[in-house]
Amino acid sequence: MTTFFDPSKVAGLPERYVEDVRLMLERWAAVESRNRELGTYFDMKTGLKDLGISIPPQLTKTNCVVGWCEKAVEARVVRSRFDGYVSRGGKIGMLDDLVRTNNLRALFDQAMEGALVHGLSAMTVMRGRPGQPAAKVRAYSANQFACLWDRAEDRIKCGIVLHDVDEDGNPTAFVAHFGDAVAAIRRNDDRTTWSAEVEPHPMGRPLMELLIHRPTLDQPLGRTLLTRELRGIVDKAMRDVLRMEIGAEFFTFPQRYLLGVEDDLFAAPLDPDAPVDEDGDPVDENGDKIPRVSSEAEKVRSYIGAYLALTRDENGDVPQVGQFSPAPAENFTRVFENDAQRFSGATNVPLAQLGVLSNTYTSSDALGAANDPLILAVERMQGFFREPMATVGKMMLAVAHGTGMEGLSPEEADVEAYFCDPSMPTIAARADAWTKLGAADKSIVGTRVYYEGVGLSQQTIDRLEREKESASTTQAMASIAQALATQQPQRADAPPPDEGREDAPEDAEEAADGR
Repeated sequence: MTTFFDPSKVAGLPERYVEDVRLMLERWAAVESRNRELGTYFDMKTGLKDLGISIPPQLTKTNCVVGWCEKAVEARVVRSRFDGYVSRGGKIGMLDDLVRTNNLRALFDQAMEGALVHGLSAMTVMRGRPGQPAAKVRAYSANQFACLWDRAEDRIKCGIVLHDVDEDGNPTAFVAHFGDAVAAIRRNDDRTTWSAEVEPHPMGRPLMELLIHRPTLDQPLGRTLLTRELRGIVDKAMRDVLRMEIGAEFFTFPQRYLLGVEDDLFAAPLDPDAPVDEDGDPVDENGDKIPRVSSEAEKVRSYIGAYLALTRDENGDVPQVGQFSPAPAENFTRVFENDAQRFSGATNVPLAQLGVLSNTYTSSDALGAANDPLILAVERMQGFFREPMATVGKMMLAVAHGTGMEGLSPEEADVEAYFCDPSMPTIAARADAWTKLGAADKSIVGTRVYYEGVGLSQQTIDRLEREKESASTTQAMASIAQALATQQPQRADAPPPDEGREDAPEDAEEAADGR
């Protein structure tokens, strides 16, 4: 990445940012090959790691892809569902609109996938252009950004993201995020020089947040799910798949042998127009006998032929025909199952999801228990992502308001990210549990917490509350209309106020005098 531009020569980039940009570009270049390797395993594009012993060289290009790395990531992504934001002060309409217009739920899935593959991913929040949300959220994989970590603040110090490329895939624009400003770095029309535009912001921190998978004290920027152990298992599984393919070929096409046959039994046909000697053997132009050359095609033709006629040899003995016993296919499947068991133990992905099924009966309780380690791992992973996503929500509100974090209201500062239950119980099971809770404490029935516990999505809960408000309003209006309807007949039957009174005022003046 350092070959793209020299930060010290970027026109308009303040001197105080030059060193940080240089360090970020250097670190980007340092991890580029590692990130590319991790991406090949996830995308199932890694090559065969051949040991050079049992696999013929001409078969090393055979497709033997094993997609377990992608399965390990997706098994966690589908169970970790981000479902918007909640606050102790109630729903925040502006934040819900920003989540919807940014398609944040789907964007989080992509960012989480990148964090699992590379160890971390990033989200940025910036002011939207015309036609975009007031606060625009973007996600980046580790292939598209670099950052510096501030151990004192325990958060990102600054970061730089790839913003645009040309038709050849060469970078043309970067955006650098600092605690007090955003710098847009673009390649000029001459394609050799770069310039920057700096825009300050009041956030007090970079408009960038990291989603970090399994951070540790020694590695605060996280670790990839695709560890060396997993990559090694996948490499071995690919070799075993190829061995199964080769073994299947020999199993369906076993090797055979012939003893006591002529050397030229499988020789290639000779040119019928070639000259022959007195014995009828073909000779070359010098009169020398042309040796018969063995032909693989003739061997195959003889192998698959319906009939094979053999004559006695020169000693009168009958040739012997035999067949080598192929290696049992069960040996290959057992080895592949062992690979799957190792991968399952390392990732907590149930064995059945790796394509290895048991021939014995498995109860539903046992199948459910097989998912428990994966559910616990996803719950822990959600703990890593909950606070960063809450920070993204607060930054969206702050950017939309044009203020810093300190300008948020108490309800907005209380925003928390909400994740669905990774155990994914059925709606019937959840409803049964929360119905019993509601019977014990009737005050929770009908609240958002109650509906969330039942398993309804945030959008469904919003619709229910709007329907309830609409129904309450309709009922209130109906009650008022009914009350007015019951009072109207009494007024129609009542005599006029002055009718039948002897002392009724005769004119307006008497009425005005109060008589």
